[in-house]
Amino acid sequence: MTGNHHFSLSALALAALFAVAANGQAADADLYREYYPRVAIDPSRGVAGAGTADFGATLQYWQDEQSLEQNKPWIGDLEHEWKLNWKFLDLDRSDDMHPGYLALDKGEKLFKFWAKREPSFRTCLGEGKTDLKGLAATYPKYDPKLKKIMTVESRVEHCAQTALWEDFKQGSPANNLLSLYFKSLSAKEPIKVDTGSEEIMASYRRGEKLFYTKVGQYNFSCASCHTSTGLLGQRFRGQVPTTPFGDAAHFPTYRLALGDIESLQQRFMRCNLQARTKALPPGNPAYTDLEVFYTVLSNDYPVSVPSAR
Repeated sequence: MTGNHHFSLSALALAALFAVAANGQAADADLYREYYPRVAIDPSRGVAGAGTADFGATLQYWQDEQSLEQNKPWIGDLEHEWKLNWKFLDLDRSDDMHPGYLALDKGEKLFKFWAKREPSFRTCLGEGKTDLKGLAATYPKYDPKLKKIMTVESRVEHCAQTALWEDFKQGSPANNLLSLYFKSLSAKEPIKVDTGSEEIMASYRRGEKLFYTKVGQYNFSCASCHTSTGLLGQRFRGQVPTTPFGDAAHFPTYRLALGDIESLQQRFMRCNLQARTKALPPGNPAYTDLEVFYTVLSNDYPVSVPSAR
């Protein structure tokens, strides 16, 4: 693990399940999976779930800028800083323009270039509309026309292919920059994933299962670090794991350790590699399910893009 990463062990379950499925043994494999004890999560509560004892009961410290300002003395104190869930990095400081803003400028220029060249690119992203403001806050969502769950990054990839004849794969620099700009148009808007959708909730439940599945050489699950019965709030390899609630709000994010923009599913990839588990490519259905799960846990929390972590 490197840097300030509360996602360091967030996707451990995925690669092992993928490898087994590739061998045609998915049905039998589930009989031998180990799971971390489940904690009851009410998806209808969204980010409010971070207020429960099972996930550290830290919401009161980072739920808004007023709370963060009040607890700023904890910054730099490992004993207490984890309770802020790294949200203090999202405080609006006009005199502290991190590199994420420079990446946002690049994303905006790239979007305007392609939208001017082919206006249908804008309307594709806008699902038929030209106004994109607030739209990204509703992702991931089920697209009945495509009959699949779409994330911001998969929407960008789809629209680039169909409107521009360009291959901006998820996780590519172009996709990350365009997704960053698209997401920024929903900055400060509360995340509103539709938990009334049957398709979204089916994806959520699959993602939740992955959250609790143990895999890899460490035999860890995401929950091993991010629940109070695990390593939440405790020092682990020089870091202190935090709650998973609210984390999806700041992706795509500028990663200081990488010097580049990273999407949420790229974060899952890096978690796999750091946990000695085979990584999956961005856009893999397992990563999409995990993104749905994480984003539902961020419902009602404002989009915090651009951000740096």
